Amino acid sequence: MKKLVAALALPLLLNACAYFHNEDAGQPEVEKASSQNNVDSIVQCISDEAKKHDATFKKTSIPQGVMLEFGDSNVVKVRFDNGETTYRFYPGQRHASNMWIEGASKKCAP
Repeated sequence: MKKLVAALALPLLLNACAYFHNEDAGQPEVEKASSQNNVDSIVQCISDEAKKHDATFKKTSIPQGVMLEFGDSNVVKVRFDNGETTYRFYPGQRHASNMWIEGASKKCAP
């Protein structure tokens, strides 16, 4: 009986751990490097996409770039370092109103 309860409880435990796992503390889900785009053009593109989706965000300067925070721990970092511009998306909590952020990398940082 204990083995059955443990087997049934395992998926619930794993889902609970995944829910509380902070992706922003780890590796980015989307990471791209480009020598052709600059930080300002990528940030402007993302800002334009945010306006299309009526999304609010906080823009913060970081060393060699800019960090955009979209709430629910969704973060985009754009930096210029060692001759290339890097775009990193750290996903947080996802829902229908913020799914566009992940797709913005294809348009803004190809």
